[in-house]
Amino acid sequence: MAPTILPEFFVLLGTDLFLLLSLLTCLLESKFPKTLPYIFQVAAVIGFGHLMISKEFLAIFGEYMRFWYCFFYLLVALINIVAINVHLATSQKMWILAKAWAGTITFPSIMISVFFVSNYGYVSSAEFPLLLLQVGLVISAVMIGVSAALFLNPDLLPKLRRRKEVNQWK
Repeated sequence: MAPTILPEFFVLLGTDLFLLLSLLTCLLESKFPKTLPYIFQVAAVIGFGHLMISKEFLAIFGEYMRFWYCFFYLLVALINIVAINVHLATSQKMWILAKAWAGTITFPSIMISVFFVSNYGYVSSAEFPLLLLQVGLVISAVMIGVSAALFLNPDLLPKLRRRKEVNQWK
């Protein structure tokens, strides 16, 4: 039998995502309110507090209830990642940074979360479609590659556009 993932793993993953958001919003301090990194740090401390007390206090709920509580915490972290991406794209009008954020942070975070939740579902004998997971991981890998290429070489996109226009006229 495959080793099981405890439901508290999702709180640990969500805590790591909140710490990542805190660090990145601190690095991009001119684009976000000054208190936002601290709010993410408080959310991470709440996750660590949950991990410390969950063994004793949440054992009475059972694994099913612990899963949904921990999954909700992870879902809140993922929603914050998407919200920052939308904030960069809409209110800040930084489309290139929003695309880079989506390719390097949003999609990989969501796909990693989908992978672990589906793994937990398979081990706990809850059925998730395997094809959905495989397609999601391939899309995530392609998005990471494209966004990394565009981030490292910003002149690549205008060159591709010019080639497409030249080939269109032939």
